[in-house]
Amino acid sequence: MIENILIISVIITTLTSVIAIWFLIKALSRIDNLEQQLTLSEENNLLLNNWLVDFRTLIFNVYKKLKSVDERGIFEKDDDVGFAFSELLEIIKECNRRISDDDNYKEKKN
Repeated sequence: MIENILIISVIITTLTSVIAIWFLIKALSRIDNLEQQLTLSEENNLLLNNWLVDFRTLIFNVYKKLKSVDERGIFEKDDDVGFAFSELLEIIKECNRRISDDDNYKEKKN
């Protein structure tokens, strides 16, 4: 009788251990998968951040260049070229305002 109880106990313990090991292996597999996704996400965030910094610099430089081209205000007169120039300048100013979180990139008001 005691032998039967011991055998049943060993069988139950073995099955429980096998099931626990199987769940642990599946959990570790999921953790590895999540770590890979996290690494990929971090790489994408870094690429996006670099692109945003480059784009911010580009917009700021284009705005400075346009303002330096029209230092005397020639293009800002009331003709077709002046209208197009003013619209381009406003578009670039708005892009600059939206992507800039740093005061160095923002236009200083006169």
